[in-house]
Amino acid sequence: MGFVSYGQNNDVIEVSDSLEVFLSKSKKFRTAFKIKESLDYAIKTIDLAHQLNSDEYICKGHYLMVSNYEVIEDYKNMEFHSQEALKYARKAKDTVMISYSLNALGGVYSDGLGEVERGMDYFNQSLEVAERVKDKSKEFPPVLNIGWIYIKEKEFDQAFPYLKKAEKLTEDHAGSFGIVATSHVKYLLGRYYIGKEQYERSHQLLNEAITNLEGINVFSILNEAYKAKAEAFEKVGNADSALYSINKHLFYRDKLLDEEKLQQIEVAKLNFNISEFKRELEANRREKEYLAKIDKRNIVITITSISLILLLAGILFVFYGYSSKKKLNKVLEERNEELIKAKAEAEKLTNTKSQFISTVSHELRTPLYGVVGITTLLLEENDIPTKHKKLLNSLKFSGDYLLDLINKVLKISKIESNNEKLTRTPTNLLQLSKNLLYSFEYQAKNKNNELILQIPDELPDVLSVDSLKVSEVLINLIGNSTKFTENGKIWLRIKIISLDKDMITIRYEIEDNGVGIPEDKKEFVFEKFSQVGREFNKAEGTGLGLSIVKNLLEMMDSEIHLDSKEGRGTRFYFDLELEVINEKEEQDIDTNADGINAMYRRILVAEDNKINQIVTKNLLNIIGYDCTIVENGFNAVQMVQKEDFDLILMDLNMPYLNGTEATRRIREFDQTTPIIALTASELSEIEEECMAIGMNDIINKPLNKNDLKNIITKHLLR
Repeated sequence: MGFVSYGQNNDVIEVSDSLEVFLSKSKKFRTAFKIKESLDYAIKTIDLAHQLNSDEYICKGHYLMVSNYEVIEDYKNMEFHSQEALKYARKAKDTVMISYSLNALGGVYSDGLGEVERGMDYFNQSLEVAERVKDKSKEFPPVLNIGWIYIKEKEFDQAFPYLKKAEKLTEDHAGSFGIVATSHVKYLLGRYYIGKEQYERSHQLLNEAITNLEGINVFSILNEAYKAKAEAFEKVGNADSALYSINKHLFYRDKLLDEEKLQQIEVAKLNFNISEFKRELEANRREKEYLAKIDKRNIVITITSISLILLLAGILFVFYGYSSKKKLNKVLEERNEELIKAKAEAEKLTNTKSQFISTVSHELRTPLYGVVGITTLLLEENDIPTKHKKLLNSLKFSGDYLLDLINKVLKISKIESNNEKLTRTPTNLLQLSKNLLYSFEYQAKNKNNELILQIPDELPDVLSVDSLKVSEVLINLIGNSTKFTENGKIWLRIKIISLDKDMITIRYEIEDNGVGIPEDKKEFVFEKFSQVGREFNKAEGTGLGLSIVKNLLEMMDSEIHLDSKEGRGTRFYFDLELEVINEKEEQDIDTNADGINAMYRRILVAEDNKINQIVTKNLLNIIGYDCTIVENGFNAVQMVQKEDFDLILMDLNMPYLNGTEATRRIREFDQTTPIIALTASELSEIEEECMAIGMNDIINKPLNKNDLKNIITKHLLR
């Protein structure tokens, strides 16, 4: 959790009409996460305040800038505007705003820039100033922030007096803060008592905070409070309560992420609009200067022409024409340089975005591993009541849906960064199409739809095609039809356009008789995040599927076509030119040989997350293996040195010694034991590194039972 700033926005600000309007609108847009609009009005406040020579309003304008940059976590701009707010607050001798500005700087350095000691110094300065104000409630933000830093650094005895003072301030000045501030204090006190191993008192305070906030949906504190409860339950060995609290933590974390979607969209818009604004402003400035110079030259030329004879006038026109051309060339050269710089900046932003998406994918996939994995394990039980099984199926559907969303965002990122490559392999399209279509049988039954496969007998048995990308295209298109069709039919067809000895051109058609697409929406359906029809039928979806289809087909030198009428259904189709493989496709070797698990096999699992340990151990038991679990890479190396294992499942992100370094050390004395990497990151970004250090394979979290069984069997049979 970041630094807190309770109280700043509740003060009554008496300003002139225009400044009051600007400040009010800026705050309103900030609350709605419309950051660009809020910044516009904050800048207007500062500009007008400068014209009026009002240090007080300049300070408050800069403070609003700080508030906006806090939303998009732009700590460098927060630092600049906090310093400006402090400078003008001191000029205005506004003690309250001096305290608030110092408190903001404390948050910038401690929470944003990682300079904890410097941040603590600013918090203490803020507290010293606040103590000189007659209103004791102004002491609350720095007091609570100092306590929060000590809790974060696990210096619990130093934290306690500040937390107790914050508690007393909320009791003495309840009208100044409200239930959120009170609950924040209770949450941090709960964290304190966990650190002091007084778990009963900790649960009492955390429960009070949760009870206060669940009615008003303050997801950020609820998320952290349940996480703290899970930690307390885990320390006393109460696994059931710990698991319940973890699930509530994940629930509110998802809620918090949903709440932040609007914020992230506004951040993206803001970044784009600021860049566009800067480029447009600079271009207009240069164009204006250039036109002014041209106008000036024209005046000089006109006056000179009147005062001189025609011959001299002609010479002057030639001279000024040449000079203008030379100047114009210089302007063009400057603009070319600007374009080169803009291109470099765009490439840098693309790399930053890719890194951000990779990091977020790991952070989201890790808790999903627990949700999907535990749900799968529970569904394996035979004695689950029917009503609970329905709830578990719903939970698994939600987990799978969220995982599908993450994977689609990653797919878009990979395609845009040109990291997606074609890999053609001999493929039986009849079997592939049949398997894909009937994988939607469950969804079809739920909506009373009929699935129909139509493939000509003349289709060759084996064709050279990137089967994974074709599968992704078909899954998205069939899924789209399933989403918008009820009590109807869904067709998957292959038609032969042309065929000779070595090459074939086929057409895939996916058709349904569902709701169809309105004429005015057709041109938007392939854009990212478009969700045609959502407002009418409440269909779930991310708006990414058809965009992925379009990009994948472009990679395969094809394009998607749409034929639809509202109320009558939709048909998508695309053509592929493929090489015919004359030899029959070799049958896959049955790696699930009988008896592979009959003999005793020892598997070492290196995994630090408690929930993930439970899930992995149970999955291994279900598919017939026993395992030994260690919590970090250092223990994994020691265990392999002492005992023999048939296979190692190695998580890449662990404390003390990560999976990558642990593998390097194991390979110094053991080159034969298969090591399989477990990761929630995007596989394509880390696969090469894993193979280079001696790992044998890699598998994504959350683990699928069949995938885990296949990858283990594959390496134990070698």
